[in-house]
Amino acid sequence: MARATTETVEQDAGGLPQISVFEDGTYTNQVAWLLLTFVLLYIVVSRMVVPRVTSVLEEREEKIAGDLDTAERLRAEAEGVREAYETSIANARLKAQQTLADAKDAAKADIAKAQAELDAKLLADADAAEKRISDAKAEALSDIESIATEVAADMIGKLGASDVSAEDVGKAVAAAAKGT
Repeated sequence: MARATTETVEQDAGGLPQISVFEDGTYTNQVAWLLLTFVLLYIVVSRMVVPRVTSVLEEREEKIAGDLDTAERLRAEAEGVREAYETSIANARLKAQQTLADAKDAAKADIAKAQAELDAKLLADADAAEKRISDAKAEALSDIESIATEVAADMIGKLGASDVSAEDVGKAVAAAAKGT
């Protein structure tokens, strides 16, 4: 048992001297260690941690600024592309309308030309038909006189008058045709 008490006395006497606040009743050792630890921590943080954090923040800020500049440039390019697209669409529409109008005009011209050709052909055909009709009429009229003369001569012959000449019958038919 003597041994146990000596060990406790040695433990009480040994231990950590920086925590022996009970001997003098002040906290000067703790305050000193606190200040020393704070100064060392401040130096480590200000010399090592803060520059790293600052450089990371600056890199982030530069990256964000670069991304914003890139986004603005790309937006401006997209706007330019959109305007070019709208312009090309408008030009294509105008060209399509012009092509359509040209096609309509060409079709109208073709139709007018075909109509004129058809009218000319129909007029020529009508003139030819009228000429054929008038020729046929003239031929028919000239044939009518000779046929009428023959019929009249036959009728006179059948009626029993044989002393009438063919010339007299022709003159009588011609005079009758002119009279009507």
